[in-house]
Amino acid sequence: MQPTALVVILLLFVLSVVHAGTPLFSFENDDEITVWRARSPQQDTLARVPEFASAGRTAMRFHTPQWREGMEQWPAFEAKPPVQDWRAFDRLIIDVTNPGPREFFSVFISDSKVPFREGLSFGLTLPERGFKRYVVPLSFPEKVNKGDIAILHFFSQRPTSEMALYLDNLVLLKPGEQAPALPATFLSQIAQLAMGNLDVLEQQISQHHEALRARCRTEQQRAGLQLRIGGLQRDVKAAREAATSPDLTTERLAELQAELPRLPQRLQRVEAMLQFELAFDETGLPSDRLLVGFASSMEKVLPRDVSCRPGVSRRVHLSLARNEKESFQVLVTPRTGTVKGVQVSVTDLRTPGGAVLSAEHVNCDVVGYVETKTRPPYQVSYVGWWPDPILDFLGPVEVKEGDLQSFWVRVRAPRDQAPGLYRGKLQVAAEGTQPLSFDLSVRVYPFALPDCTPLPTAITFFEHPDQMGGKGRWPQMKMAYADFLADYYIDYDSLYRSGPPDFEILRHLHDRGQLCAFNLGNVFNGGAPEENFEQEVAKVIERLRPGYEQAKQLGLLDHAYIYGFDERGADQFPLLERCAQELRKAFPEVVLMTTSYDASYGMASVVNTMDAWCPLTPSFVPAKAEQARAAGKYVWWYICCGPHNPFANWFVEYAAIESRLLMGAMAARQRPDGFLYYSLSIWNQNRPIQSGPFTDWNPVSWTTYHGDGSLFCSGVDGKPVPTIRLENYRDGQEDYAYAVILEHIIRAYEARPSLTGQEREWLAEAKAALRVPEKLMKTMSDYSHDPAVLYAWRDRVAEAISASGMTDMDPWGKDFGVRGFRR
Repeated sequence: MQPTALVVILLLFVLSVVHAGTPLFSFENDDEITVWRARSPQQDTLARVPEFASAGRTAMRFHTPQWREGMEQWPAFEAKPPVQDWRAFDRLIIDVTNPGPREFFSVFISDSKVPFREGLSFGLTLPERGFKRYVVPLSFPEKVNKGDIAILHFFSQRPTSEMALYLDNLVLLKPGEQAPALPATFLSQIAQLAMGNLDVLEQQISQHHEALRARCRTEQQRAGLQLRIGGLQRDVKAAREAATSPDLTTERLAELQAELPRLPQRLQRVEAMLQFELAFDETGLPSDRLLVGFASSMEKVLPRDVSCRPGVSRRVHLSLARNEKESFQVLVTPRTGTVKGVQVSVTDLRTPGGAVLSAEHVNCDVVGYVETKTRPPYQVSYVGWWPDPILDFLGPVEVKEGDLQSFWVRVRAPRDQAPGLYRGKLQVAAEGTQPLSFDLSVRVYPFALPDCTPLPTAITFFEHPDQMGGKGRWPQMKMAYADFLADYYIDYDSLYRSGPPDFEILRHLHDRGQLCAFNLGNVFNGGAPEENFEQEVAKVIERLRPGYEQAKQLGLLDHAYIYGFDERGADQFPLLERCAQELRKAFPEVVLMTTSYDASYGMASVVNTMDAWCPLTPSFVPAKAEQARAAGKYVWWYICCGPHNPFANWFVEYAAIESRLLMGAMAARQRPDGFLYYSLSIWNQNRPIQSGPFTDWNPVSWTTYHGDGSLFCSGVDGKPVPTIRLENYRDGQEDYAYAVILEHIIRAYEARPSLTGQEREWLAEAKAALRVPEKLMKTMSDYSHDPAVLYAWRDRVAEAISASGMTDMDPWGKDFGVRGFRR
């Protein structure tokens, strides 16, 4: 090839990369603004402005005021794109600059016939005082015609402050095309925006340093404070230099935008750690190397950067029922330097009468950490290291200076454990220092919790033999996973299984009294086709028949359900009803369940034959559920990638107490008939955790969520590793069991022909104790994050049960199944 020809080819290649993409909007003229429409023009505006243009000289600014009662709750703007045929494209680029605080922002894209809310949706997680280029995968629902894209609909929700967003450079990309580069002038502008608070922060650091130094009592404390403040000051200086560098790159800008929000948090952390040190010294415990504190199991204590408030005491107390597990956390940090060989242990615990709660029933495990690297499609307070896996295989660990390491102490009271107050010692040891000893007391209540889940569940466990010990070991490992899940009140099950369940596992769980519910098979998960519908239903029945017959032979049909028509709309209701009628004829004893969207739960739609409806938690209405139950239906609830806060969920970054509240107090207040969840083990390419506490486990699960559909991990030899979220799931189920037991005893009292004055007094107190107080939970989106408030309700219920004289009650019995108590 001639050199000239080679140069021409290379030039064409470079030009093709630079000019890749098909522009939709660059907002360089007024015509590109007038095609957009604000949904509430009386309060919202759209304008072409010279600020924050990521391509060309101008961008479009969307402005909406802080939301107040009576205003539009969903500020939005929309346009028909100049290019409607998107069949050749696989991505959409959207550049957004947000000079203000973080707010909710999202986009819907659809064709001219499908309502935009049923089209493609994509969450645009806004940066705070920064810029983000969004790459939207054009993965449309099948019903959307990509050759007829007719609407781009951007929207927010109840902005908490005045909101001004700058959009620019909306570009369609074909496979292989690269996004256009960002100009250096724009990067500099964003950098200046991102570091706008550095001057204020530097002043705050200086002021806090003086105030905190005055609180120090020893030279060691002053030296440690100076070390931490000095490190923070150096990082602020480095951020300023990077932001003003003429060589600033897109990649370095992204790093700066991630680093800058952490700097104020680190200042708060310095203050919190000094307060921890001062409080610990007041205990009089002799330690010049370690600080030790405590936290409940309902808190996530971050190891770095973020402020924390460890509880400091010389003693810790726990209470639990027989056949229950309850936990707390021990928090350890070095005063200075790195400390090796840190471990926590407990002695046997004894009552004054000589009963023993063996140390064998207490686990003291290392809490592991997973690193989030980007902001997910929901609001989070921090990007970085989060506590999640509980590394029961990890021995004594090294704790570096500045890190706060958590240890998970889990106490299990066997079913035959004698009730009473047990006392013993908890010890924290490390190399080169004397062990520290703390008083540990555990109260065991006189009643016992069930072996099976107290609330029926339908939860998917995806099997990954390669990540769970290897295919060759799977026949043994599957039983280990079945036992692990059962220990956390979860059936070995799948909503999406096409064939029959594993009856070896079902028999094993049933024999141990741990089986509640299992799916015979999924039907029309994505909806049913109208063409050849009768033949398709016949195929489904033929596919499910062998599993049904085997379950019937084994006497397991009280535990069986059939799930299908996953999250389908009203357009599928006629087919759903026809399918349910055929399934009812073929499998009359089996519960039929769906998450199809019927707000009436089958009371005001064409679907009459479906047994169990399952709305998202925000769509669960107790009064409507009672009406449906009166008609013989069941109403469960579920969560998935939604809802987001303020509703409870269990993403890695959400408060740990939310898992417990959802499965416990919220279920006790709202009374769903069951709980459904779509996956436990979306692990992507993760390999089993081999080391820690800072692990290489990637918390990204479904799409860009952290922990959604992934509630535990894989560890050494493929063994299951629980998480803080899973522990709180079980603790919530146990709280719910407390409420069920007390309610059962109340009914027994009310059935008596007469009551003594003392019994009437107990009954009044028991009914008051059973009610979930508004201080704990007012609504599904208004609830307490204070563990003490939850413990107060739980312990009041436990005291009422203990005082009833009927502590041997077991409302579940050995045949509790998918129908719950309504057999």
